[in-house]
Amino acid sequence: MGKLIAVVDDEKKIRDLVKSYLENEGFTVVEAEDGAAAVQLVEKHAVDLILLDVMMPNLNGLQALAKIRLLSEKMPVIMLTAKTEEIDKLLGLEMGADDYITKPFSMRELAARIRTVLRRSTPDEKVEQDEWLRRGEIEINLSTYEAKVNNELLNLTPTEYKILVTLAQKPGRVYSRLQLMNNVMGEAFINYERSIDTHVSNLRKKVEKDPAHPNYIHTVYGIGYRFGDKK
Repeated sequence: MGKLIAVVDDEKKIRDLVKSYLENEGFTVVEAEDGAAAVQLVEKHAVDLILLDVMMPNLNGLQALAKIRLLSEKMPVIMLTAKTEEIDKLLGLEMGADDYITKPFSMRELAARIRTVLRRSTPDEKVEQDEWLRRGEIEINLSTYEAKVNNELLNLTPTEYKILVTLAQKPGRVYSRLQLMNNVMGEAFINYERSIDTHVSNLRKKVEKDPAHPNYIHTVYGIGYRFGDKK
């Protein structure tokens, strides 16, 4: 069986179309028609990724996302939205979504996005077990996709984890938003580089003692970000 994808949308026609395409691509698909049913799916099934529509009855997508994040910080979530306003997209990212895709979308692009997000959430089998990357008070296990600060486990989304690893592996190197987005999410996402700011902001809240005055993840104004641990 392929990775289990939950498709959550109140429009049956969309669910049927997405389900048919993804199954042809080798995925296994379960469906839900509203936010409440989406939360139940996550509780009952070992879902690998959830496609979550924003505009739905009985818990909209953002409300459902909030509940899902209480159940699992690490589950990959892609928001489906017909809205074009940037604020709606950023709100989903701030609440812990890994990506968003705006309707109407191509099935090929959707499948590519799913595979990219799944890769970010799957440990690299080539990495030696218990290989740790240590930067100041931060410890990152590259084989289990876990990160700790002062020995306390961080609840990072797959995107947040990948950003942290990318920056921490090369302290002092300045990454532009475009470079960071490309390294973390791939070339298909290069038109979405401003959304990296939201992911970095979320990451700082979990990593830094004082996110407004970070010790590790620094903004290089007009360019992007760099990692600089203070020992």
